[in-house]
Amino acid sequence: MRDYREKLVNGWLTDGKNFGMIPVRIRMTNDEKGKSLSLTTEMNEKDMGIQIGIPLEAVRDIIKVVDKENKE
Repeated sequence: MRDYREKLVNGWLTDGKNFGMIPVRIRMTNDEKGKSLSLTTEMNEKDMGIQIGIPLEAVRDIIKVVDKENKE
């Protein structure tokens, strides 16, 4: 069974010198292939911009730390 969620949030884009606010679409997918998290810049309606994706399992330790802090 596939679990897919997405949310549009306010984020930022920087090249180390320039900094600007930009909408970022966050996507989480959980299916038989594994879990993934992707961040996509929303440049405009025609141009998706840049997408970066990672296996969610690779950051499980970080998520546990944040979740633990929120519960305390």
